[in-house]
Amino acid sequence: MAGDRASDTRERIREAAVRVFSRDGFDRSSVKAIAEEAGVAVGTIYLHFENKDDLLISVFEEEFNARLIHLDEMLEDRAAAPAQIQTLLETHFERVRAYPELAELLLYERFHRGSRLRERILPLQQRILKRIARILEDGIDDGWIRPCNPKVVALALFDLVQTMTACWALADPADADEIAAAAPRELTDLMWKGLAAKGDGRV
Repeated sequence: MAGDRASDTRERIREAAVRVFSRDGFDRSSVKAIAEEAGVAVGTIYLHFENKDDLLISVFEEEFNARLIHLDEMLEDRAAAPAQIQTLLETHFERVRAYPELAELLLYERFHRGSRLRERILPLQQRILKRIARILEDGIDDGWIRPCNPKVVALALFDLVQTMTACWALADPADADEIAAAAPRELTDLMWKGLAAKGDGRV
């Protein structure tokens, strides 16, 4: 029971941090503001996190680990490669639409924080890329995907998704939801035209 309460408190603090970081910017945010947003004492935050940097890293790790769990489930399911690629994209953009503050925070801070964040996040990102490459390898083995270098294509897919997410973040608010809704299908079609085995243009 105590463990559940501690886990709930950590999650409440992380959610509050996302809102404060997104609203005020990481550098201008304070632990006090996060505590007020979460409805806890400042000391409670330091019971769970070393400092503001550690809190940001925890937000990244929580999100990346959730993506890894989803990718593992997809690999276990072993659906057809086109369906897996589209599911991967749909899941990403569904989260973007459901948690826009988190999506923008992850997108921005990934490229603006120092080496400590990169050191903690890079291994998780590499694990994600390895799982995407595995999906592609399975697609080659099953005859869906033409022979290619799965590591290179996984990187290309990952970067394409990040670029599209950045376009969504910078889009006119009137267009942002349409972009996020259409992106999975359009990007799947775009990728599949280059990846499909000869004579198979199906998605």
